[in-house]
Amino acid sequence: MNTELNEKKCAHSLLYRIEEHLISGDLIDAKRRTVDLLNSLRELELIQEERVKRNVLVQDHRVLSDRSGGGVLLGHGNR
Repeated sequence: MNTELNEKKCAHSLLYRIEEHLISGDLIDAKRRTVDLLNSLRELELIQEERVKRNVLVQDHRVLSDRSGGGVLLGHGNR
């Protein structure tokens, strides 16, 4: 979550910088910050996809745990 929050802060900061460059007429720097913003958005998409996958795994674990009587824990070497 910390990575996601940092990436969101970065994206927000980039939006502000893009706006500043547009107002001052510096289109080249505005374009550069736009590329940076797109990279930040891609990173946020990856973080979101990983969260969805993790949530699916947790849900699957709960279903399997309920079926087996609740004795199985992820990542603790139970076999």
